[in-house]
Amino acid sequence: MGTRGPRPQPGSSESIRGRNTLSRRPRPPAEALVVEPEHVAARALASVFWHDHAGALIASGRLRPELVESFAILCHLFADCRQLATQLAEEGWITATDKGQAASPVARLLRDARRDYLTYAKEFGMTAAADSRLPQDATDGKEETSREEALLARLKVRHA
Repeated sequence: MGTRGPRPQPGSSESIRGRNTLSRRPRPPAEALVVEPEHVAARALASVFWHDHAGALIASGRLRPELVESFAILCHLFADCRQLATQLAEEGWITATDKGQAASPVARLLRDARRDYLTYAKEFGMTAAADSRLPQDATDGKEETSREEALLARLKVRHA
C-alpha cells in the first residue's frame, strides 16, 4: 500500500490551523451527554447504583454516551443481586423436593447474577484488579522527584 504524502509536522501551520478549527466547536460536557435511562430510573435499587457510581465513572472517562446501556445492565444486575439476596435470606438456602433436599433455585439465580455483575463491573474498572490494570493519568514527575529527594535527605541525615 502506498503513502498519501509526507508525514504531518506537529508544529506546522496546517496542524495548528486544524487544531484551532476543532477547538472552536463547542462541546457539551460529558455529564450532559450521559443520561440515566428511564428503565433504570424506574427501578429504585438500579437508580441508586447509577447515582452512586455514574459521576465517578464519567469523570474518569469510563462512562461515555455509547456505554450507557451497558452500564444500565450493570445497574439492573446490582438490583437483581440485592433482591435475590433478600429473598434468599427469607426463604433459606435449602429447599425440600420430592427427592429430598436441594439447593434453592434462588441461590442459583443469585450465583449467576453475581457472576454476571462481576463480569460487567470489570469492564468499567469497578473491581480492584480491573482498576489496577487501567492506565493512570500521566504525571509530570515532580511529585516523585520531591519524594525521592526527601527520602535521600532523610537517609543522609541518618548516616551523618
